[in-house]
Amino acid sequence: MVDADELKKFEFFTVFGDAQLKKIAEITEKKSYKVGSHVYEHGDRAKYLFVVTKGLVSLRELQPGDQIGIAFEMRERGELFGAACLMKPQVYTLTAVCLEDSELLVVDADKLFDFCEKDPEMGYTLVRKIAQLYFERYKVAKRQLREMVKAPTIITALPG
Repeated sequence: MVDADELKKFEFFTVFGDAQLKKIAEITEKKSYKVGSHVYEHGDRAKYLFVVTKGLVSLRELQPGDQIGIAFEMRERGELFGAACLMKPQVYTLTAVCLEDSELLVVDADKLFDFCEKDPEMGYTLVRKIAQLYFERYKVAKRQLREMVKAPTIITALPG
């Protein structure tokens, strides 16, 4: 359990009232991870929502047996990841790897979901915040894709 005042330090939690923050704090732990540690693996049941308090986490596609994965996004201080825990089938679609020694706030998603069932305003606030974050990420991805397509690329296949 963390203190509700600790949650107030992070933008994601500022949309919640004091009573809601107190409930969230009760189901949140602070965990430390060493550089190279996997927070979760692609395909794991999504049980937790994470906020980085210190360090850097890479979200990547890393298939079994692969030595190299495709890094899709990085999460640093104050940033949220692991929202798959809030959507069926509750499975992480990427692997989260710490690129630095990291400290994370870890929110129990099942208990958070229970709170939202009992407090629909809290659920609505949570969904709105998650939607806002993911829409911003979508706009960044769209901009990046546009820049990749704009850049002329010639791929030549040589015979034999």
